[in-house]
Amino acid sequence: TSARRRGVDRSIMMTRCACKVASCSSRVTTTTTRRGAAVVARGKKKGFLFGEVENLSREGEGTKGDDEDAKSVRWSEPLAIAKYPAKCLRAKNAPVETFDKNLERLSKAMFKIMYETVGCGLAAPQVGVNYRMMVYNEAGEPGQGREVVLCNPQIVKFSKEKDLFEEGCLSFPKMYADVERPIGVQIEAQNLKGKKFKMTLEGFEARVFQHEYDHLDGVLYHDRMSPEVRASVQSTLDGFVEAYPGEDSEKAL
Repeated sequence: TSARRRGVDRSIMMTRCACKVASCSSRVTTTTTRRGAAVVARGKKKGFLFGEVENLSREGEGTKGDDEDAKSVRWSEPLAIAKYPAKCLRAKNAPVETFDKNLERLSKAMFKIMYETVGCGLAAPQVGVNYRMMVYNEAGEPGQGREVVLCNPQIVKFSKEKDLFEEGCLSFPKMYADVERPIGVQIEAQNLKGKKFKMTLEGFEARVFQHEYDHLDGVLYHDRMSPEVRASVQSTLDGFVEAYPGEDSEKAL
């Protein structure tokens, strides 16, 4: 997700965060309130997204590559943002099996390039590392907000309520369009130590997560657009394809 924040105040910045995770505008169909820099969508019934929501809870010890076939995640520096229609954006992503210093270094490198490219979220496939891993910070700036690293995340439950919000993506420079998503999710994931935990995410953070989670499944945000919205950005998508170097066989639409 990318965030356009230079030369604008923080409230406007957070309405233009592009999802690498999600870039979001003020066009929201549910009641919203600002909590710091984040946009939080409130459920209309009893103030809950799921009726009863589960707070962050940790369980299990995870693994550290006990399987003999488990290998450290392969990557190299410097990282670079893969632009659509790069094949790595549609490729299958392997689970993270080894939780080591190499993985920690990768997470730091991902945060670094995310901030440098004015983003608030980034999935590993977007830097050519085809593993199920993502990082995000909904504040979009180092030293502010909360940095989150998720390995092998899974969505356990979606809220029934949805909203329409403008998103962007670092892999699609300057392309912004409305995408409908649930306003809350419950997830399970592992941290950098391999320890399993659960989280309930709401509002902007939930949107950022869902945008990045889609990347792990090879799904891109224009896949989620309505036919009318997709038509409005089709010329931009065609431009990305035409400008991408290499033969058609090297592109993944």
